[in-house]
Amino acid sequence: MKRADNGEVPERLTEEEIQRRIAIYEETSGNISATARRLGIKRASVQGLIRRLKSQQYEFKFDGAKPNPQPEPTPQERSTIQGLRDEIARLKSELRAAYRAGAEEDAILNLIGIISKAAVSPPTWLNEIRAKNGKSHPEVPIANWGDWHWGEVIRPGAVNGFNEFNREIARERVRRLVANTIDLCRNHGPGNYPGIVVNLIGDFISGGLHPELAKSDELARIPAALEVRDVLVWALEQIADEFGSVFVPCVSGNHGRDTPKPEYKGYLHHNFDWLIYQLLRRHFENDKRLTFLIEPSNEAYYSVFGLRTLLVHGDMLGVKGGDGIIGSIGPIMRGEIKTRGQASSLGRPFDILIMGHWHQELWLPRAIVNNALKGFDEYAKDSLRAVPSEPSQSLFFVHQKGMITSRWSVRVDELKARENHGWVAVPSAKETH
Repeated sequence: MKRADNGEVPERLTEEEIQRRIAIYEETSGNISATARRLGIKRASVQGLIRRLKSQQYEFKFDGAKPNPQPEPTPQERSTIQGLRDEIARLKSELRAAYRAGAEEDAILNLIGIISKAAVSPPTWLNEIRAKNGKSHPEVPIANWGDWHWGEVIRPGAVNGFNEFNREIARERVRRLVANTIDLCRNHGPGNYPGIVVNLIGDFISGGLHPELAKSDELARIPAALEVRDVLVWALEQIADEFGSVFVPCVSGNHGRDTPKPEYKGYLHHNFDWLIYQLLRRHFENDKRLTFLIEPSNEAYYSVFGLRTLLVHGDMLGVKGGDGIIGSIGPIMRGEIKTRGQASSLGRPFDILIMGHWHQELWLPRAIVNNALKGFDEYAKDSLRAVPSEPSQSLFFVHQKGMITSRWSVRVDELKARENHGWVAVPSAKETH
């Protein structure tokens, strides 16, 4: 069809020309201006053509009418819509927080020089059965170190002269801990060791966690953490020189945190125990004798000759309170049951649970509780009315058949001389009163 010179649509159109114009109109979704531009005619001509064709009963897939407006939502629908908008906003906020947390972790690790975050596997010697070669069956010593509370001060008068603690005494106790651990393994154990496990159980600094500690501690958190790091470097080097291979699982305690109350999101990144462990791992990065296990879950799961072990600090067992007669044994056993159920559900079943935190040594059927290096303090005396115990750290041996053989309490104070009654004696009635 020929276009009229004045931009008008001729009165007569062939059927082919009509269908062509309808197709262009529908391709532009009923846009009058776009249709006019494509046909080279005026907008008014397009409008007139559409009216004329509709009057002749031509049908259009798009008739140019605006869609019917949606009805206003009901109050209940408005509430649902707002709830969905709030949920979207919350998810966006959590996504941003997760991104920031990941960026913060990368920044912290880069800052302290740990570029690689590859997962660490326990060394193979932990479960390797070796031939006897004329020696006793191999066993693995497991030493538990924790609750050192570096920087805290305990004055003898406050605990009726039973204990004293400061940085100087702490150093001497660590020296005895290392020396006595080596002596027990060398002279009182089987002597056939593929290596040793040293569990670092947390609370290595006092941290001013409570107001009275903030007032009385010798050191603030940062200098205390740096000093403990140096002491642990020395201690682990001595252990590595003696045993050759050292596996070091690490968990953080509650005294190392820098928040008044536990914050479970990003817990480790606010904890000086975790920082100490990262500094240790950096120091021993090129020393193949030592392997560190620092899990983001703040638990360490490993096995020794098949004995499945879960290491925790002990402050997050999901229980509170104790009993006036049995003390902390009740909550510890309840916590062990809850922890066992959760660990099994997560595919990490264990045979033995190791912890610290409770400042006493307990050898329970399914749990081992480590004592504190700092010893008896004012809280134990005045609040708990606990029976005082000598400061110590625990040590035990795992046989190649996966069973615990001997258990030791490694004393860290100088042993006091006792009156010699011979190798065996029956005390008189006077001596028992």
